[in-house]
Amino acid sequence: MEHLRHVLPFVARYRLMLFFGFLCALVDAGATATVPQIVRFAVDDLNTRGVVAQDLLQYGGWLLLLAMALSFSRFGLRLFVSGAAFRVEFDIRKALFHRLILLEQRFYTQTHTGDLMARVTNDLTSVRMFLGPGVASLMIVSLFGIIAAILMFATSVVLSTVVLALLPFVVIIFAIVGARMRRIFREVQDQFGVITTRAQENFSGIRTIKAYAQEEEEIRLFAQENEDYRKLNIRYVLLSGFLWPIIILVLGLINAAVLLIGGQFVAVGTMSLGDLVAFNTYLALLAFPMIALGWTVNLYQQASASMGRIAEILHREPEIISPPSEHLTSDSVLIQGDIEFRNVGIRFVYEEYAAQEDTPTRWSTNVEEQWVLRHISFRVSRGTSLAIVGGTGTGKTTLVNLLARVRDPDEGHIFIDGQDVRTLPLDALRRSLGYVPQDTFLFSVPLRENVTFGCPDATPEEIDKAVAVSRLSNDLAQFPDGLDTLIGERGVTMSGGQKQRTAIARAILRDPSILVLDDALSSVDTNTAAQILKELRSVMSDRTSIIIAHRIASVKDADQIVLLHDGRIIEQGIHRELIALGGHYASMYRRELLQREHEDL
Repeated sequence: MEHLRHVLPFVARYRLMLFFGFLCALVDAGATATVPQIVRFAVDDLNTRGVVAQDLLQYGGWLLLLAMALSFSRFGLRLFVSGAAFRVEFDIRKALFHRLILLEQRFYTQTHTGDLMARVTNDLTSVRMFLGPGVASLMIVSLFGIIAAILMFATSVVLSTVVLALLPFVVIIFAIVGARMRRIFREVQDQFGVITTRAQENFSGIRTIKAYAQEEEEIRLFAQENEDYRKLNIRYVLLSGFLWPIIILVLGLINAAVLLIGGQFVAVGTMSLGDLVAFNTYLALLAFPMIALGWTVNLYQQASASMGRIAEILHREPEIISPPSEHLTSDSVLIQGDIEFRNVGIRFVYEEYAAQEDTPTRWSTNVEEQWVLRHISFRVSRGTSLAIVGGTGTGKTTLVNLLARVRDPDEGHIFIDGQDVRTLPLDALRRSLGYVPQDTFLFSVPLRENVTFGCPDATPEEIDKAVAVSRLSNDLAQFPDGLDTLIGERGVTMSGGQKQRTAIARAILRDPSILVLDDALSSVDTNTAAQILKELRSVMSDRTSIIIAHRIASVKDADQIVLLHDGRIIEQGIHRELIALGGHYASMYRRELLQREHEDL
């Protein structure tokens, strides 16, 4: 129950349904336990009075009534217990999705998408199967086992003692084999996450795979992962297959012992033939519940392993949360766009694992810290623009991610309108930002829905304006249905420039206080980029803009430019001042001019 205790708060919501299910199981167990008693009376009457038609009709009528009671009780049992199980599955999936949406972006860089999909699908199904059919079976087995044990002892203490002496072997086998099954099923689910991830990445990156002619290699790798999944499943099936024959063997031994000892009792007259038949009927009726118990143990081991994987997500606390405040709410905070970075620093922690020389099976952990940004300070007044330039890997994207609290700085502070961003409501902070990332993500919905994502109530006039400013309007004629054209997954049917301009239109439509363009014009030609920036300056005239770019030509008109190098600001000012300084910025600009001259030749 170590892992399944996590499901109890969800189950408690439907305790009334489970109570009615328990009542149905009680009726079912009582009706089943009554059948052998009717058989006993019938056999004794046949043995003493012979065949009497009226007696047979009476016993047949009682059996028919019991059959009807069993039918209704089992229907009710499935209705209430399975119904509760499906509701619990719905609630857990809802809570799981809610938690996944709230978790920080760093979590997704450490977790495979396929593994998350396995937890939301396969693992949840395993939990629901135990809570539905598993719990229903457990109710019937427990209740019928108790009633049958009482009636069997009332019939013969000696035979019941023999049965109880052999039944513990079944429990021991369940305990030993069941623990092993749970561990292997955890490995099965983990491997299922691996092959799901590989399939998802192959489908998403199919163009890259075909471009590099890696179809055969990817097929080979998937076949290898699939083979590992098959082997783990075979190990699980073998254990499960070992469990059932052992149960049947123990039950066979019990039946043989009862017939041998009970037959002698009937022969000497200490037990009636009806009692022996009733006792054997109870054993026969217990056979299926015992097998069902093995199946339920199987479901329990699967559910326990799966709920453990689900609980890892449900109980993971987001690193980035809104501050607890009764005075500041998302509706009361109006962000203007005055930004200040004060001595900000970011460090990454790397963990390296290496085998120890003396004991290769043990691993030592070497933790290293590396500062990627250090002593970053600047201010961007409301309505002005800031350009951030620098080489690849200098921390430009990491810097702007701090604004939206994708992560928090390890030292220093970031202020917006004089308030530390960590004191602002998270939804209000992020609603005030229009962010166009390097890697544009588009959903597989009509182009219009991608543009209006985050602003679904935008008017047609507002949409047309955003499309015009981003120059996406230049390409609408290429789409069969214009803005209503359904694009492929991740915008696979669009060019890089079209995807970037769609993201720009999406950001503009939000009318943000702060607009961040993270190398958002890298796939757009120079002339179109200049037109977009010109339109943006008019649209964002009273808003704050931050532009990350590799081409200085696209940011030279910014009100302020900072140059990052090795995680530090080494030059800062306007374009004219930085050129006159004759440092790194001037060298970058000269190389860019030479490259353009070479391209024009």
